[in-house]
Amino acid sequence: MKTSLLYIFSLLAFIPLHAQEFDYSFKESYDVSTPAQLDLTSFDGNLDVFSSDGNKIEVYYIAKKGGRLLKIDRQELEKELIVESDHDKNSLKISIRDKKRYQAINFELSINVHFKVFVPKETACRLTTSDGSISIAKLNSNQHCKTSDGSIEITEISGNVIGKTSDGDVHVKQVKGMVDVGTSDGSIQLRQIAGDVQASTSDGNIILDKVKGDIIVKTSDGYIDFKEISGSFKASTSDGNIHGNVADLKKELTLKTSGGNIEVTLPEALGLDLEIKGESIDAPFKNFTGKFDKKFVSGKSNGGGIPVVLSTSDGNVRLSY
Repeated sequence: MKTSLLYIFSLLAFIPLHAQEFDYSFKESYDVSTPAQLDLTSFDGNLDVFSSDGNKIEVYYIAKKGGRLLKIDRQELEKELIVESDHDKNSLKISIRDKKRYQAINFELSINVHFKVFVPKETACRLTTSDGSISIAKLNSNQHCKTSDGSIEITEISGNVIGKTSDGDVHVKQVKGMVDVGTSDGSIQLRQIAGDVQASTSDGNIILDKVKGDIIVKTSDGYIDFKEISGSFKASTSDGNIHGNVADLKKELTLKTSGGNIEVTLPEALGLDLEIKGESIDAPFKNFTGKFDKKFVSGKSNGGGIPVVLSTSDGNVRLSY
């Protein structure tokens, strides 16, 4: 029961709410023309951006000290932090910086500022925070976000997406455009992506579901699972299994792990150039010419064509159609 409640609460956290449905310190509203641009920076806080109707950017400042919400205005906040903003007809830039960043910080007495921002649907965002999570939802433009310590959640975007975090999970769903994401310590989930993908993590798993394009993913320590991949696919892990199915293979398939098994299902009747290596190999061949034994396969299936490389240094390989 506890797991179900946590899941429900996590979903509710990403639903765009009206101002009266969450607490905040103060609000600012800016008129903009579209397509609009938002550049938002906070040194210690979460950044949540949602689409809204109209041609306004509404910025809700959520200032906290010791975990408690502060009911203050901008003038009072500027006594504690450096708050800068620049607004013109189609763009808004806001930056929060700590006046005491070069001094020892007492976290119980320091103020951190989170943001909830409602923007026109045609808004390109550049979001940066040093310590906090980032979420973006339902926008039709390119999105760029970076955090040093926090998760990234990006949903329903028509445009290119770049998301980087040094410590946190990355979840991207329903994107029509290029996706380039990375984390040094965390898992990556990419679902319903129509565009080229690059994704990497140093310590975490990678999950892909219904991704279509030229796809390159890499983890140093974790498994890779994929479902209904279309296009070309390169995946590698230093320690973990690789498992999944390809719905439509176009250019190439390369799956490599140093320590783990590889299981992959491909469409039937493809012409393949096969290079397979493992402790044992289970692969039915049709119209095969080349060399093979229990640990190594090199040759052509159905006359050859699409390069397929499956390689594990310490594990088994299973190929099916």
